[in-house]
Amino acid sequence: MFYEEKCTLCGECLMKCAYLAYPEEKAKAEFKKLIDGESTPVTSECITCCACNMYCPEGANPFDLINQRQEETGTFPASEKSLGMMSMASQLPPEVTKGKPGKPVLNLCTVDFVPGAIEGQLFDGLTITKGGDYFCYIGWIHVGKPSMVEENAQKFVDNLAKVVKEVGAKEVICYHDDCYALLANKVKEFGIKLPFKPVHIIEYLRDYVKANKDKVKKLNMKIAYQQPCASRYTFEKDKMLDELFELIGVERVDRKYDKMGALCCGGAQGGMTTFPKEEVEAWRMKNLMDAKEHGAEAMVFLCPLCALSLRSRAKAQDMEPYILSNLVRLALDEKLTVGGAGKVFE
Repeated sequence: MFYEEKCTLCGECLMKCAYLAYPEEKAKAEFKKLIDGESTPVTSECITCCACNMYCPEGANPFDLINQRQEETGTFPASEKSLGMMSMASQLPPEVTKGKPGKPVLNLCTVDFVPGAIEGQLFDGLTITKGGDYFCYIGWIHVGKPSMVEENAQKFVDNLAKVVKEVGAKEVICYHDDCYALLANKVKEFGIKLPFKPVHIIEYLRDYVKANKDKVKKLNMKIAYQQPCASRYTFEKDKMLDELFELIGVERVDRKYDKMGALCCGGAQGGMTTFPKEEVEAWRMKNLMDAKEHGAEAMVFLCPLCALSLRSRAKAQDMEPYILSNLVRLALDEKLTVGGAGKVFE
């Protein structure tokens, strides 16, 4: 939700954007047009990475206004392929694998396509949900249609609540950052009350490692972290991530394109008709080379889509790719059956 009363038209949101980087006067003028509902190139040039919500010093959520105007004007250049992927997600067959009564529910949303990511002791006894009934719809912001999120939020919550009640759980662990963004942030804007507690996968992993310190073998590894776009909605959990890294013995390298300066994995740009493949690839390599040049031995992903986008490219730069849960499993001395990010490299 955009809070117009908080906006001072400082222009920070469009000035600090890695992709637009408008000069101050243009940034102020173009954002004023967004507020007034006037035509502006921002709606077609914004790649929907949500970073401007973090850049805003007043907490006005400028991206939410940009996204709203993208839908109202129909000027966001989403490809037919990306629109089709969003539509298909809600149609995937729902699956529920019941675990031990009282144990949390782990929601995989519709992104359970990285083999080997949900294996081992970390997930013993959890009830697992996935498929269209458990799709959070946050991905629709990346095709310029945020109304789909609000229209389907209650249904998403109700479907999870039904499973939670059936297995006697109190918590839903969100494997996908998008789901947590909806349950911890967006539902408040929509006036939806939750009959369960949402827990981010980072918090779950941190607490598991804390409770099992005797099993941990410190990895002594330097890593670069690929932050998902949806993390912008709940960035406060980044402190938990650093706690987790310290517990398992990895050093998150201090680099330009991390935290406030994080870049998109290229998936959002790749879903736009206005970005040539060569330009998307250039942004991806800028991100990866920043990680390599700062000494990263591995690239760590939270979002499965980011992993698919960058894992082979990271490996080509001698940085081993890992889904976060698999990095934790490695520290627990477990064998990774399908590689760190769902792919075995020869």
